[in-house]
Amino acid sequence: MTETSFVHAPLGKTSTSTEGKLAFEIFERPDFSILGVKLRAGEKVFAEPGAMATMTPGVQMKSGFRGGFGRSVGRLFGGESLLVNTFTASQDSEVTLAPGPAGDMVHHRLRGGHLMLQRGAFVAHSDGIDISGKWQGAKGFFSGQGLVLLKASGDGDVFFNAYGAIMEIDVVDGLVVDTGYVVAFEDTLGYKVSVMPGLRPGSKIKTFLFGGEGLVVDFEGRGKVWVQTRDVGPFLRWVTPFRPQKSRG
Repeated sequence: MTETSFVHAPLGKTSTSTEGKLAFEIFERPDFSILGVKLRAGEKVFAEPGAMATMTPGVQMKSGFRGGFGRSVGRLFGGESLLVNTFTASQDSEVTLAPGPAGDMVHHRLRGGHLMLQRGAFVAHSDGIDISGKWQGAKGFFSGQGLVLLKASGDGDVFFNAYGAIMEIDVVDGLVVDTGYVVAFEDTLGYKVSVMPGLRPGSKIKTFLFGGEGLVVDFEGRGKVWVQTRDVGPFLRWVTPFRPQKSRG
């Protein structure tokens, strides 16, 4: 990866990697991350609609299906848009991309493997990567995150985000994670979703049927797991008492 020097670089904490196919930098980690990509003539970056914050005049944007209608529908069930925006450089150019949630963003270099992403986590990828939906059956449903996870495959760069900061954990013998905190994991790991041990029988039934607290992902094998430091559910419960209420009558 070549040295980056962005025209409109933010002033906060930054993160770069020498392993990427694209020249990039992630600014303002971990609170309000934004991705800057430097494109050479002919290079492309693919991103979710609405992610583009800025781009220089040498970039052309085109919106459309990628990988066919079937894969696009799979992405839709995985919490993403049917459409993908393609940014192509006609000369040396820059694009900055910002995710929806206030939180962290991570780069992962795929080299022929697969990366599983929770719904809504995808931000952008380079050429050589395919994003599709993977049916998870009951494992996905009872995670409280949806029936379909996103699967990134191929050889290239993947950028994903979360609410809160992101921690990368190397799993060796196993790891148990609350379902609300899982952002991504390598498919070298096996996993199952279960009720946290110690819950009362009545709580287990409620959790199992309605996707409440107490569900965990039990990872087995070796690989990486990315965990976010905040869960939207508890935050919403914390903030609700402070919201103004409409008076009746």
